[in-house]
Amino acid sequence: MHAARFALCLVPLLAACGSDHTRPPPLASTDGAGSSIPAVESAPSATSSNAPSSSGMASASPSAAPVASAAKEPQGPPRAIDMHCDTPYQVRTKGRDVALHEGHITPDTLKRGHVGGVFLAIYISDKLHDGHPTIADADDVLETADSIVSHHEDILWRPDKGPTPEGKVTAFLSIEGAGAFADDITQIDRFIARGVRFVGPVHMKNDKLSSSSTDKHDAGLTRLGKTFCERVYAKGALVDVSHMSDEGFTDVVEIAKRFGAPIVATHSDARAIAHHPRNLTDEQLRAIGESDGVVGVNFYNGYLVEKGQKATLADAVAQAVYMVKVAGIDHVGLGSDFDGGTPPEDLADASFYPAFAEGLEHAGLSKKDVHKIFSENVKRVLAWHLPLADDPKAKAK
Repeated sequence: MHAARFALCLVPLLAACGSDHTRPPPLASTDGAGSSIPAVESAPSATSSNAPSSSGMASASPSAAPVASAAKEPQGPPRAIDMHCDTPYQVRTKGRDVALHEGHITPDTLKRGHVGGVFLAIYISDKLHDGHPTIADADDVLETADSIVSHHEDILWRPDKGPTPEGKVTAFLSIEGAGAFADDITQIDRFIARGVRFVGPVHMKNDKLSSSSTDKHDAGLTRLGKTFCERVYAKGALVDVSHMSDEGFTDVVEIAKRFGAPIVATHSDARAIAHHPRNLTDEQLRAIGESDGVVGVNFYNGYLVEKGQKATLADAVAQAVYMVKVAGIDHVGLGSDFDGGTPPEDLADASFYPAFAEGLEHAGLSKKDVHKIFSENVKRVLAWHLPLADDPKAKAK
């Protein structure tokens, strides 16, 4: 493992998002660093009376801009936070150069796409070891994610270093296909302490935690899977329902309610537009909105349109607009599936994000709404934490 560590960091992000919560959960990183998640610099939130400073922190000065100024349309292109990229898997198992000279996510595409944050997925393939992946496989991919960030220190920014400077891209962590943790669910603790924020219990095949949307199923979370999801929330991370069966989604809704947690689907589309089991029903989209969660628009051709059709950027825009209509403008984000799926030719890599933003505006969304989809909504979700025992608001509930 590399000595440098990803760590949870909530205080700067909470300030930038204007959250009511004021303290992070009592989680420590493995290197002893303070717990925080930096705020990716972007346009000021329209719901905040204080615009963020150049460091990404909300201004505390009495002379801060009035509410009317904060409500103005954001200026300039939005900086994207992409909730799902499979770059570590490409490097670990597909022989891709750690220098990232090619692919959907490269230093050049990140720069041209005005990207402010990417979630590097720790994807644990359910095909490993004849269908028996291990926690050691998760460690291997985590090490690869570390090596990518270490190799690109001029571009990628570790969350434990504070707010993301202009020109840098914060590298967040997630887990996709956590079935291997059924061998010892307590091991998820150290991954969350390392900075993992989203945890998907299942991938393409049923595992010991949950049934998958793309496998035969008549059940959702297993008994162990329910305990696992409870542990994820208790440690301050969020369960990712992308890839889960409908029954598993329903189970997560009930658990999330008990923890007061937002429901997150990092990379999914609307089933009403493209009838694929990986996509979300209107009922599920509404449940995400009601939980104050977020769904990331997936750019994979097979989820954007019906089978046999060739997707375009316009189809990705249509998916986003539809999910905004059903879930609400505060509950849609970005989850490209770059380096993991095949996107439309006119949305070919991270450099096309400005074109996607332009497409959203042409579809009738305001600049403020586009900024919400590009970063503000996921920043709000990342600011979630369990109320502390001595929190007066928690007691009031």
